[in-house]
Amino acid sequence: EKEADVMTLMKKKWKWKSEEEQILAFIKNAHSELEQATILFNEMTDSAAIDYASYNLLAAKSKYSYLIRLAKEKGMSV
Repeated sequence: EKEADVMTLMKKKWKWKSEEEQILAFIKNAHSELEQATILFNEMTDSAAIDYASYNLLAAKSKYSYLIRLAKEKGMSV
């Protein structure tokens, strides 16, 4: 049910040719966000900034993992 909600939102926001194309685009974007979050985390020295960067990194990892799992559940190879 949660998966259906996410896919409905994705379809409303972006007009793609297929669901698979949509998911692959989101995975690519999430991977980029994960790389950026990792770089940010590795460059922080201030404790408050490190806290922010660690939460940002955790969120990026979670988003990427969710999208990979969604793609695999749909039989896609990623």
